[in-house]
Amino acid sequence: MNLKIPLTAFMLTLIHINHAQTFTMGKKCRASLENAKTVLKSKNYTQALDQFALFSAKCRTKDAKEANAIGNAEAYNGLERYEEAIVEADYALKITKNKSLNGFFQKAVAQNKMGDIVGSKKSLNSVMKLTENNKNITQRASNYALMAALYERQLNETDSAQIYLDKAKALDPNNVNILIQEGSMYSTKKDFVRAFESYDKAQNMEPENIELSISRSNTRLRMMEEKYGTKKAQELRMKMSTDEKKTLCDDLNKAKSLGYKNMNRELFMALICN
Repeated sequence: MNLKIPLTAFMLTLIHINHAQTFTMGKKCRASLENAKTVLKSKNYTQALDQFALFSAKCRTKDAKEANAIGNAEAYNGLERYEEAIVEADYALKITKNKSLNGFFQKAVAQNKMGDIVGSKKSLNSVMKLTENNKNITQRASNYALMAALYERQLNETDSAQIYLDKAKALDPNNVNILIQEGSMYSTKKDFVRAFESYDKAQNMEPENIELSISRSNTRLRMMEEKYGTKKAQELRMKMSTDEKKTLCDDLNKAKSLGYKNMNRELFMALICN
């Protein structure tokens, strides 16, 4: 008899999430970590493990060790190597003296997948306890956003992710990054209407935000590629309407004007926008 039940049944009982990580590491280590995270987000789990190994070989601060353990745990969960995921999650918890939200989350995922429902509940209850002790509203909002990202990436549960994003927005309504995250989530799901609803709200708040501009232009291009079934610039130039070209080029030019440099985008703009 299979005793596993959906992880959502546990996670939706959470009222607050605690422990916003603030990494104290050098510029090179941050860049290495972001590279590893990018590979992890793309679900290339074996390659992600290699990237985190490179990161950990050079970056040995406490925060770096926690980030490496968390990255490894998520990759192992993705590879269905749950026992190894738990080892890494436990190491993150040991380093942080049981204050790593991500550590508890990755452990709960592994335990749930292995059928250890009692253990999974215990891990998630620890998250609740951490939250109850945190009075910092900004950190709480940041952790809700983190939970949303984890739901989307690891569990593919957009509805649950939206619940946590709504909580984050309610706590920190002026945080444009939460709206950018929301827009990018729906862009990934190819729900472009909802994506631009979030981007438009963010743009009203911070029209010169470069991260918003990059996300918005990437989503606009993805929308055209989906609509016309091609990623080739020459084919898009022939198929897009005049208004579509103008809207896309406006977004691309805005990102460029704010300092975004991307050779592929510039080549695309030279063909489409001039």
